[in-house]
Amino acid sequence: MNRVPVPAFCDNRTMRSRFGPWLALLVLLLAGCGGGGGGGTDTNALVYTATWAAGGGVDGDSLRLSLYDGNGKLAVPSVLINKSGASVVQNVALPRGTYRAVAELYQGANLGGNRVGILETPVTVNGTLRLDTLIGAQPTQLRVMPGTASVQAQFSTRFYAVAYADLAQTTFVAPGSIRWQVLGSGARVDATGLAVGESPGTVTVRATHEPTALQAGATLTVQPFTPRRTKWTVLVYMNAANDLYSYSPLNFNQIESVAQNAEVRFVVQWKQSTSLFTGSIFNGTRRYLVRPDTSSGIASQLVQEMGSVDMGAPGTLRDFVDWGTTNFPADRTALVIWNHGSGWRRSAPEGRAVSYDDETGHAIQTWDLGEALGAHRFDILAWDASLMQMAEVAYEVKDQARYVVGSEESPPAEGYPYHTIFDKFRDRPDDPTATLCRAFVDGMLGVPAYATRKITQSVVDSTALGGLATAVDLLAAVLIANKDTIGLAVQETRALSQSYSQTAVRYYRDLYDVCLHLESRDVPVTVKTAAANVRAAIGTTVVFEGHNTNSPRSNGIAIDFSPNDRFSSDATDYRRMRFAADTRWDEWLAVAP
Repeated sequence: MNRVPVPAFCDNRTMRSRFGPWLALLVLLLAGCGGGGGGGTDTNALVYTATWAAGGGVDGDSLRLSLYDGNGKLAVPSVLINKSGASVVQNVALPRGTYRAVAELYQGANLGGNRVGILETPVTVNGTLRLDTLIGAQPTQLRVMPGTASVQAQFSTRFYAVAYADLAQTTFVAPGSIRWQVLGSGARVDATGLAVGESPGTVTVRATHEPTALQAGATLTVQPFTPRRTKWTVLVYMNAANDLYSYSPLNFNQIESVAQNAEVRFVVQWKQSTSLFTGSIFNGTRRYLVRPDTSSGIASQLVQEMGSVDMGAPGTLRDFVDWGTTNFPADRTALVIWNHGSGWRRSAPEGRAVSYDDETGHAIQTWDLGEALGAHRFDILAWDASLMQMAEVAYEVKDQARYVVGSEESPPAEGYPYHTIFDKFRDRPDDPTATLCRAFVDGMLGVPAYATRKITQSVVDSTALGGLATAVDLLAAVLIANKDTIGLAVQETRALSQSYSQTAVRYYRDLYDVCLHLESRDVPVTVKTAAANVRAAIGTTVVFEGHNTNSPRSNGIAIDFSPNDRFSSDATDYRRMRFAADTRWDEWLAVAP
């Protein structure tokens, strides 16, 4: 994104002497400490004056002033100013640089009542900077900042609409009262002023203050962007708008550290929410083209700032994979979905399946994965999420992924060690896809800190899932036929076979281990034979598998093995999946002892 210039009206302007009876004066004395616009010992100061004066405009009794850095994080603590007229002086340390100043006006004192006004403007701190605001005044002028900007197609930049009561004093407008539009073709702009270039050319981005019909515009030039084909593109859908947020910078840094081969490209859509989790390093959703870096910071190229999108919606994932595969084409493509997971089912009370977004309360359900992935066929689909390596889930995506990688277990919150998995891709990008998939298994088993955790990881060949489904269907048929005589054997199998994150409503079991236990019980030979055939099919379907001693009987693919009294509440959801449509496993679960 372009760096926003200093507003001309603010640059070392003498403070106005026309203050009304209600005055709040805020001085942020900012000691230069490097970064942003550079270091130095000169004092940097933002002097903000808030003057209340009746004028028929947006009015309120208190305001909050916040200063955000380029990552959308508070650069200093927000400051409360009441209409009582008390002056506030706060000394803070802040690097020179460009920030976003946001003043929010509230009906009552101490930020009480509704938020009635908003003032948002870019400011560049480099010496003394003054910003005067007249509260309660009608806007007489609107300006769009910056006045000109240039981006490549597919990249984004943000514009701000600032209202003025006169030539020097800003004023508040009601939230949502600014309407944005693009005049011409080649770009789009959202309701917040965030513009994305789509095709080369020059357009006007216009803001309209609807209550007064005041308008202003800026020029946006969109430069060409030429997609370059590489050997690999790895798309990472990193939904960190949840309690895993603190681990997302770790994984992003790992990806940066291994992004050293220009033929193995990483593209990340990453969401965080500072409103829900104050430790998040930015707010909203971003698309990055990863650049190699070994520091603890984020050095990658920000392609698009997207605002707060719903990453728990199938359409959002679909947009990402459409955009990523179009603009970053490759001979082979991998998709990693980073988040919580709950296997095939939605888990109470949140309704979580995979990619749970705390900000919206939504998640992508297993039966929506077809919609989310569309007609794309990935060489690798990897779940950096819990419990997703199940027959039901893999079967749902079998037409959209050559290999499905994931864990039967709930892995550590730190997730994949991206640097040790993708170093194989970096060093040997021409190796067969199956060979490279093994890096996921080896990588998870190779983390010393994971030795005390339940670690499983496997690679499923989706072309063999049809054969596995046929074998499971035949097993279901003989189990149903013999249900009246095998009740004890089934209950013992459920109790003794390898389980994953057992709860009162979740009965996930290793499918291979289930079959072994059935074969060892006093059951008809038809059941033993069908179970052995399922094991043989697993041997063809699971290409690589690894586990540690904490999940000792894991074999690479799990299945729901619920009793009928528990399954009844999930039956409607289960029957939405392709696995239920193509096998009789749902019919077995409906009668299982």
